[in-house]
Amino acid sequence: MEKNNKYLVLTITAITIGFLVRYFYFIQLDGWFDEWNMFYTVDPSLTNIETWKRYFGDRGDGGYLPEYYPPINAFILKLFLYTFGNTVENARILSLIFGSGSLVIIYFLSKCFLNTKNSFIVTLLVSLNLFLIWQSSEIRPHSFVVFFSLLNILLFIKLLDKNFSITLTYLSYILSSILILSAWPFTLIIFFGKIIYLIQDFIVNKKKNIFINITIFSSLIIYILLNIDYLLYHLARDEHYTKLYLGFFYSYHFRSFFGSIFLGGIFLSLFAIMILTNLKNLFLINKKNNLILIIILSSYFLTIIYSIIGASVISPKYVIFILPLIILWIVIQTVESKIKYKNHLLLLLIFFSIINLVINFFNNPIDRPPTKKLLKIVANSKTNKIYTHESLVFNNFVKSHKIFKKNNLEIGRVSNLTLKDKNFWFLCLNNPRFAVGDNNFQDEKKCDFFNKKNNYLLKKEIKVIDYILRQYEKN
Repeated sequence: MEKNNKYLVLTITAITIGFLVRYFYFIQLDGWFDEWNMFYTVDPSLTNIETWKRYFGDRGDGGYLPEYYPPINAFILKLFLYTFGNTVENARILSLIFGSGSLVIIYFLSKCFLNTKNSFIVTLLVSLNLFLIWQSSEIRPHSFVVFFSLLNILLFIKLLDKNFSITLTYLSYILSSILILSAWPFTLIIFFGKIIYLIQDFIVNKKKNIFINITIFSSLIIYILLNIDYLLYHLARDEHYTKLYLGFFYSYHFRSFFGSIFLGGIFLSLFAIMILTNLKNLFLINKKNNLILIIILSSYFLTIIYSIIGASVISPKYVIFILPLIILWIVIQTVESKIKYKNHLLLLLIFFSIINLVINFFNNPIDRPPTKKLLKIVANSKTNKIYTHESLVFNNFVKSHKIFKKNNLEIGRVSNLTLKDKNFWFLCLNNPRFAVGDNNFQDEKKCDFFNKKNNYLLKKEIKVIDYILRQYEKN
């Protein structure tokens, strides 16, 4: 009992560390193109009709860029911002809540397979995972999806074990199923994995699980009926931003999942070895932890097949919900193995995860323009007006930062410059890395707009990566 209490305290500590690390990354983070567009779509001051227009591509200045994530995500975020305030930081808080909450769910899911000590190890490894840390601050639905995917799998296991209030568990399971499917259709993979597991359970153990099967298929039917329009809209899409490439078959997302080639290679090697040494158990013995592996393998099988016969969907973000499952399954197999030094192996995984976290914490593969840095410069000056040559989507994102609102800054497009504006800042997005990669290109021509006008005096110029900020005074 004392040992359990000790590891329970350690688990709470691990969850706290996971939250603090996520929060530290949260306060450092800037936005990029995808987030600008989602934030523009979910403006809580809009009517629902206007939100739908933006969702389907209206960018307000002649631009057209439709969203393809399920619309429920937009309306959930819109409601959150309506309740707590329309700022970029608040939009990230929603992801932070679910990203941190996932640490609690993975602990309880781990307890279905492991003792308190080893559940703590799983929770700590998930807390230290870089990819999950990065995604816990994105203005995207990925953390939300991870949270409810883990919760849905946990409820499914409770149904199998029949050790909770059956009626409540069934109802919770159906609701969580409809929610995650509506939020992220790729979670159909989870249900495919459950069906395969139940078929195997019937073949090996002669268990029919009639009510669970009815519940799964009822959830799927309700989901399809509620989301038929979105499914048709999404299935009409003939391409995604990620392609099936040869290198995928060397890494299987593990490089992205674990934040580096080194740590990804370690986890992939362990994962492959454990699959090869457990093939007999996988096919001939239907253990509960087979469910976890079946869901993981289903994600690879189905996304590869769909990428071949339909649009390519090879992105680690699309199947992010399998990442904590990979960590859980590796720990389960390590604990159950006959490896002499398995505790040392688990300690090494924790050690390498910490080292990887320290070294690669800010090495997010998506480079983000340092917007907040430049807003601080403007806020500390005596000039509060900013003009840009950028889109309404960009300007909306800039003006929605807390520092912008706190300092009563203003932003507009150069086409709206008036004779009254004697002093102003000109902010120019200059060959942003998320669009063109690392580069030494010449400054974009649009950034020279005021240099060609003799009636404006350049008082200050600040060049940083992705941006040029210039302060002008009218002659």
